[in-house]
Amino acid sequence: MIRTSERLAGRGPAFKILYLVAVLLGWALLGVVIAAIWLHFYPGKGRVSTAVASAVPWLLLAGIPAIIILAVTRRWLTAALTVVLVGVGIWTQAPLFVAADAPSGERIVVVQSNIALGEADVDELVAQVRADKAHLLTVEELTPEALDRIERTDLRSLLPYEFVVPHDGGGGTGIFSRYPLRNTAELNDFGLNNLRAEVDLPGAATTTVFAVHPIPPYPGEPWRWVQEMERLGVIIHSTATDRAIVSGDFNSTWDHKQFRDLLENGYADATEQSGAGWKLTYPAGRSYPPVIGIDHVVSRGFTAVELGTFGIAGADHRGLVVSLVPN
Repeated sequence: MIRTSERLAGRGPAFKILYLVAVLLGWALLGVVIAAIWLHFYPGKGRVSTAVASAVPWLLLAGIPAIIILAVTRRWLTAALTVVLVGVGIWTQAPLFVAADAPSGERIVVVQSNIALGEADVDELVAQVRADKAHLLTVEELTPEALDRIERTDLRSLLPYEFVVPHDGGGGTGIFSRYPLRNTAELNDFGLNNLRAEVDLPGAATTTVFAVHPIPPYPGEPWRWVQEMERLGVIIHSTATDRAIVSGDFNSTWDHKQFRDLLENGYADATEQSGAGWKLTYPAGRSYPPVIGIDHVVSRGFTAVELGTFGIAGADHRGLVVSLVPN
């Protein structure tokens, strides 16, 4: 085997510098992959770690040029290590691309939308509800003015029952339902309004429905986001009903451990169950497409068989349409 020093012998200074730069770049890209895997498993509580964890799928892509560069420069050991680590990275994302076995039964359609401080086009949202024949709609950042606009649409004929707590700014939240809601309550100790209600759905009597909106780790204090995610976990895991639907803007991605910690005691993410892959929802309405997925529907006692996204004018999140089948 020819050593690197022998291979570089006789080469000019420019080539040697280029070779060194390439090797260092390959190692740096390998470091990015290692950081991405670490962030996927690390329960970050700081502003930087929570922000960068949102970008884990993009960071893992650094492994592709890393393998190429390290192979071209014949750094075989680190190239092989990068291949292994890219495999580990793929393993962390693979559950999102493998659908669960779908049970038979009537589909329950849930529509989820953050309407951007109440400024989004609610007529488009209602049109989406109508087109998807939704059984439930959860809305975040529901202001009194936006609720007035919604009440002037035909949403009442589609989803005649509601439990809403509007609020100026981003605090308001609402649950709209085709069927009567009961045992409604606001969840305590959250910065934004988080709601709970019970409803009898086709094939799923006594289902607890949550409309949730934990505060974001940025620009707020990330420790508050950590506390709210932990509190949300305690609440949904202690829910007495066998079936539950938790829908909303979680301000968390699949790669935040705090989000995956919610997926215990029978709860599952609709994106994972449906095998929908990366469904990126934020930011929307920009000159570039969304780059992270922070809107989710999590359920217990159901299997998600389909998940799609939609955009409405004025919203900075893409909405979700999720089809659930009772187990």
